[in-house]
Amino acid sequence: AMMPERLAKTPANQKIESMVGSGPFRFKADERVPGSLVAYERFAGYVPNPAGEPDWTAGPKIARLDRVEWWTVPDAASAAAALQTGERDWWYYAPADLLPLLRGNPNVTVAVQDPNGQIPFLRMNFLHPPFSNVAIRQAVLRAVRQSDFMAAVAGSDRDAWRDHVGIFPVGSPWASDVGLDASPGKTDLAQLRADVVAAGYRGEPVVLLAPADPAEVRSMSDIAADTMRQIGLNVDYQAMDFATFVLRRAKREPPEQGGWSAWIANPGAVDGFSPAAAPPLRGNGAKSWYGWPDVPSIEALRDQWLRSTDPAEQHRLTGEIQRVALQQAMIVPLGQYRQYTAYRSNITGVLQGFPVFWNVAKQA
Repeated sequence: AMMPERLAKTPANQKIESMVGSGPFRFKADERVPGSLVAYERFAGYVPNPAGEPDWTAGPKIARLDRVEWWTVPDAASAAAALQTGERDWWYYAPADLLPLLRGNPNVTVAVQDPNGQIPFLRMNFLHPPFSNVAIRQAVLRAVRQSDFMAAVAGSDRDAWRDHVGIFPVGSPWASDVGLDASPGKTDLAQLRADVVAAGYRGEPVVLLAPADPAEVRSMSDIAADTMRQIGLNVDYQAMDFATFVLRRAKREPPEQGGWSAWIANPGAVDGFSPAAAPPLRGNGAKSWYGWPDVPSIEALRDQWLRSTDPAEQHRLTGEIQRVALQQAMIVPLGQYRQYTAYRSNITGVLQGFPVFWNVAKQA
């Protein structure tokens, strides 16, 4: 993505009124309905590269559709019905409990669009109690049983998910078991409750932000709340729409002043393939990602990794990065699972990775 110079020079605290690009589709700002519809039209001025084949985001970006509409349908049953009747063509995130229904429809194709899957994690706020205390963060890490979270989002199909997953996803060249003994998962709840009290916890509310959509994040938030309560934390579960969640997540104020204590992220696994491309692994305090951990040792390890040209040494360093990240509970891994997508069988040319709409065609 190339940002125009005039937008790149816009101060971060100033609103940008337009969404501008030079790709195969153009955003229709005049048709946007917040929380409901975003529309795009084919951009006649875009000329794709004449060479190569489309592959993920590489290759020529050929627009075969005149128009693309993104509709927000929060209710899963309504979305499933719209897909089956042909009112809608593509459902990006099809939940596990509705897959048998969709697979039974000959006019619907169910597929895994990104073979790397999702790698969700719990993020805690390092700035304010109770999670400014590493011992309490560690208690949460030790209480989390990844299989509970994975069964909630991927169902009983054991081939669709994995537990005992670390900071770097399975499939990454840097995946390892280093430090995973720090998160055994609900080994002794009574001991964990005692550890929380011994760490100085005095009943402060734990504000857990829970976006209502997507449903997978809401389900994992439910389990996270239950897990924290089991070890004696006073959970203030706050469900909200995603736009409100994004605004709250950026607040650094204490939880009682509109801030937060914890929330769950659900990125694609490829986002966490290396220390260079994983913002949650930055430990540079106020300049780091939401949660703002100040962990100089992980910054030093990251710098060493970036300077190293020896794959064996890089693998050793990523193991150490994982060890430190788990010791500090910068990230609490929740497992790794395959996310299914579903579209009408007359939709062709769907590429792997997150949804892009070049190369996609709709047959009559």
